[in-house]
Amino acid sequence: MNESNLNIDIIDVPEPIKDKLRSLSSNITIRKQSRKGACGWLFFGENRINRQKIAIKFYDWGGDTSHAEPQNLAAIKSENVISILDAAFVNTDYAYFLTPYCEKGDLDEEICSGVQGNSRAVKLTRDVLSGLSFLHTAKLLHRDLKPQNILIDDRGRAIIGDFGSVKKIPDGSNSVPGSGHSLIYRPPESVKNGQYGITGDIYQIGLLFFQLLGGHFPYEESAWLTQKQLAKYHATEDCIDKQLFATDCIKKRIVASTVADTSTLPPWVCLPLIRTITKACNKEPRKRYSTCNEFLAHINAIRNEIHDWQIVAGLPTRFGTPNYRIQFDKKHSIHYVEKDKDSGWRKDNTFTNTDMPNLVREIETRV
Repeated sequence: MNESNLNIDIIDVPEPIKDKLRSLSSNITIRKQSRKGACGWLFFGENRINRQKIAIKFYDWGGDTSHAEPQNLAAIKSENVISILDAAFVNTDYAYFLTPYCEKGDLDEEICSGVQGNSRAVKLTRDVLSGLSFLHTAKLLHRDLKPQNILIDDRGRAIIGDFGSVKKIPDGSNSVPGSGHSLIYRPPESVKNGQYGITGDIYQIGLLFFQLLGGHFPYEESAWLTQKQLAKYHATEDCIDKQLFATDCIKKRIVASTVADTSTLPPWVCLPLIRTITKACNKEPRKRYSTCNEFLAHINAIRNEIHDWQIVAGLPTRFGTPNYRIQFDKKHSIHYVEKDKDSGWRKDNTFTNTDMPNLVREIETRV
């Protein structure tokens, strides 16, 4: 009855973590280890008493005294920050936190399943900003705000759900060293001088917003290289040299602030949203939104300018009076528009364009 479903003895984790798992398994049935714990070790289980599904994240804190104390993290109370049921240091090298398990997965899974449109992107970004503001109030910097670290709860809300890179801002300072995790999400100042402040978190949310809206953001390192760089990359035989070369190329791109290429956004992403991303991801920290509240206030200020485009059953759909959606005619390789006036969808032959960007613009003149 007290045996874990996971064979702790054979898993590939440090011995102190195995010891802690054995201790935790007296109250928790540990079901499995997740492959997503790239910057640590992630396990899923169930409380033996109340049957609550939980997640256990172990991470390397390495005795770094500037790392956020688990007790500080547990004190954060926000509907957009995962509740910490337990948190502690394992020893001088490792720590862990125990949280509820979100069965809907993370934001990366949602993005990979397909962009949902402007409204959903705005809603999720607001959620993350709201949760992050609580961390900043406690003088904590997250430093690793990427889709894999943002969970989706049963109500469809975005929840900040990973704290392995969180650091406390020291008294008398406004920055901490940059995180070594997730290169492509590092802000330019972190790459240039190793420093990371509140606007570093703002930058990462700008990238998150960019991804949610459908901007081009590949995870393969080679996808960030130019054709000339790719030729050298593929000609390099040593795997380590190849990775070092790609890392150097990506760092140059980060410093040049060309990661969030707004020209790759879908045509229905309006100019106010593009300007929002551009400001949040500015290469100069002082030119970004200075706080989460300023970022949120800006989104609220432009909400009437954000057009209600949603992706419904794979089709770009503009809700208004009437509703419009764009279809694709495979036989003739052209796009066309259908209209719905509460009586069902019918082809609208009054539209003259046959390509997606121009049809979007034409629809906007009518709604």
